Amino acid sequence: MSWAEIESNRYQRPLGENERLIKFIGDRAHPAGREQWSVTSTATFKPCDNRPATEWAATTLRDAWKLLRFRHPSIASTPAAESDSLEYMIPSEEDLENWVQKSYVVVDGKGSEDVIAEIQPSQFTTLHFLPDTWEIVLHTSHWRTDGYGAFHLLNAFFDAVKAVIDNDGLPTISWGEEVARLVPSVESALGLPETATPEITASAIKYASTHTYVKDSVGVPYKGETTTRPGGTRSVRMQLSTETTQAIKQATIERPFDMYSAVHAALAKVNFQYAKSSTSTSARNEQEYASAIRLSLRPHLISPFTDNPSVAAGLYTGGYVFKVAASDDFCTIAEKYQREYDNGVTPEFIESRRQFAIMALGGLQKGLPPPNPPPSYIDMSFVTGVDDMVKSVLDTKHGPLEVLRVGLGVETLTPQPYLFFWEFRGQLDLSFVYNETYQDVEEVQKMLNSVAKVLEHELLSSE
Repeated sequence: MSWAEIESNRYQRPLGENERLIKFIGDRAHPAGREQWSVTSTATFKPCDNRPATEWAATTLRDAWKLLRFRHPSIASTPAAESDSLEYMIPSEEDLENWVQKSYVVVDGKGSEDVIAEIQPSQFTTLHFLPDTWEIVLHTSHWRTDGYGAFHLLNAFFDAVKAVIDNDGLPTISWGEEVARLVPSVESALGLPETATPEITASAIKYASTHTYVKDSVGVPYKGETTTRPGGTRSVRMQLSTETTQAIKQATIERPFDMYSAVHAALAKVNFQYAKSSTSTSARNEQEYASAIRLSLRPHLISPFTDNPSVAAGLYTGGYVFKVAASDDFCTIAEKYQREYDNGVTPEFIESRRQFAIMALGGLQKGLPPPNPPPSYIDMSFVTGVDDMVKSVLDTKHGPLEVLRVGLGVETLTPQPYLFFWEFRGQLDLSFVYNETYQDVEEVQKMLNSVAKVLEHELLSSE
């Protein structure tokens, strides 16, 4: 269903089934001041003039944040208190200032790592500016967006910065017009039927059943017990040189898989490498590694939403679990992943999205016991085409504004770490996200180094 004005300046639409599912998962950690899977995107930038960071924070970035809300109003939508709906209010001048006070934060004396580790849930998407390092941290609930959307929002923010600079201040905004840009749910944007046929239900069951694979997946070691309280989410990052990135891409051109499937295969090998050793070689060869095949649905949305950055602030992703065997070599695993990524978004997969979310949420609401021991395999997520989504240089009237590096991750409150990766400015960037209670930074660094070593050994050693 689309957005509707329920009273003057107040708009609502029902939360979509996938939004409800992801919101339920995230909200369960709110009593502890956390939110599972909340999404954080980051950027380090070089300003286009010599003004001090304090002036940028007080004027340009603050005004750009207001402009971003006008261009992407769903960043300021909130769950309605009295119903299972999403709500947006057209702001008065006072409302707008109150929203900025709650959602725009200047943080002195800290880097993004510490900010992310301490970040708490908010009713809105929030922007944190770190003047010491010229970084921004964009944080939001996962039910609001996905990895692709997070990068689109980063780019939209810097576009807003450019507009403010070129206009010598905030452009004139006609509040009320922004409601035309409120985003639809994925179910609406895919044009899915509201009633499931027996075939759709069977498809949803098929994809849901893949999640049983995680029970027997190898996992990496972690500290603590099931009752151990999580700490902050942190990450270890590695940026491969332009030369190494291009060499890896060139090596995959001659193979039946791309760079992203190759990284996923390297991660599989690292999971096997760091998993608890079995008692025999044959038992080790029988081990399996399960991980998510995450698929963007943005290219499959109905017009006018198809691959449209205007719906950046929306959740348009899906996936299922796929497993590979320790006995398979690197290239075999990479080819298997490539087939899944190439063929995963089938009509059957798309049709199952609503019913899949209904079934998954129903199981969680019944209070089914969590796995014991909890999964600790390194899961992964990647975003392709970041160079096309995020401009590295924006020409302003005062000179070039450069985006030097971008980042992406989610909050994890379990022993399960994640590997995020993407290519920006010609360099492959890998970010190993973990909870500081369950893994040590030294061990995480070793595992991330191992991913790079596997990639270089398998793809470059014979070049």
